[in-house]
Amino acid sequence: MNHRAVLLTCFLCLALTQNEVDSQKFGDVQAVYEWTTLDLDWPSEAVKEEFINNGSFAVDKNVVSGIKVYKNEVYLSIPRWLSTTGIPVSLVKVVKVGSEVKLRPYPDWASQTVGDCQALQYVQSMEIDPNSGRMYVIDAGRNGLFAAFGAQNLCPAKIVVYDLHTDQRVASYDLPDDVVKRDNNFLNDIVLDYVDGQVKYAYITDVNAQSIHVFDFGTKRAWSLKDEASMKAEPDGGLIVINEKNYTFALDVDGIAMSSNFDYVYYSSIGAYSLYQVPTSTLRNGGTDGIRLVGKKGSQSDGMAFSSKRLYYGALSKNAVYYWDIEKDMRDQNKDISHVTLNTQTQLVKDDLKMQWPDTFAIDEEGYLWFTADRLQLLFTNTMNFTGPEINMRIYKVFINETSYLHEAESKTASLPVVG
Repeated sequence: MNHRAVLLTCFLCLALTQNEVDSQKFGDVQAVYEWTTLDLDWPSEAVKEEFINNGSFAVDKNVVSGIKVYKNEVYLSIPRWLSTTGIPVSLVKVVKVGSEVKLRPYPDWASQTVGDCQALQYVQSMEIDPNSGRMYVIDAGRNGLFAAFGAQNLCPAKIVVYDLHTDQRVASYDLPDDVVKRDNNFLNDIVLDYVDGQVKYAYITDVNAQSIHVFDFGTKRAWSLKDEASMKAEPDGGLIVINEKNYTFALDVDGIAMSSNFDYVYYSSIGAYSLYQVPTSTLRNGGTDGIRLVGKKGSQSDGMAFSSKRLYYGALSKNAVYYWDIEKDMRDQNKDISHVTLNTQTQLVKDDLKMQWPDTFAIDEEGYLWFTADRLQLLFTNTMNFTGPEINMRIYKVFINETSYLHEAESKTASLPVVG
């Protein structure tokens, strides 16, 4: 094929992609995947049968939670929440095997071995930097979360970094026991902070510690911001009503999001309505200054994510996803980002049957917001049905025509050249 033909082909591909985007409207939603039970990409049917027979794989213990997307590849977490057996892998990639959708252990089977502290023990969430193609995975180091279910505190908590272009682990950072408790942490969600054109810090919520942990990739040091007033469940927040049924989740700080200018972090507890803001300068320097109540959300939420324009979050009691149009509120209130209050809360999508417990979010480079809806209220009350026709887990993408807070972070935060 000559150069002109190659250029024409590339132009047509770009035009088709652009036409697809142009045909989308803000809020258009697609159901991408759905499962009653999960199935893995097994080395062989014999291995699958062996895992089932010896209890190493039990379909009623495997539920997806975290989601991230990079170059149309979808990565999910399967937390080892309630059991120390039956969940053979905790980080997977969605793949097509023949006509079936399977979950392939990421990056491989060996990296999921319980008790091997070089492997992943418990993955709840991760973050992908689209500028480098690296995925930052938080591993609690535990197998199971609750003593009543025999939780095993096997390894130190850590941040593991994978290069998604090569599927290789490129770094691993243990988090010190005096910062992240080996026997009691519940590491939940992570955002990255860029400084001078590169990833400098990670901020991680810890539900059990009622804290946001900070890790400095430059110095390899870690510390925590703990603020009980803003990081604990609220007296009126622990009761979550879903489709007229009452569920109690008096859980502490959980969701976290980074502003697109890397100046502020937003967070909230599952068992609370309040949304708080803290300057990244406070987190970076180990202080407690500047924590501010932004306002009350219309529902308790789990995960959240900041795009280039808006803050998106799940509305658990409404079976919906909402967003805060912060730019509109700044204009209406004539206030900057450090003083604006949460006012304009708008429903993005809603489905009382299919969008129960919108859990975790990702924003790709094509303008889509992805989220998992996994009915965790049923899992944690032992009422999820894995044997009937009901769909338990779904993955959606919604067109928002925005990118994530990390889009072009290198150029947005690059140091100005010294002139002289």
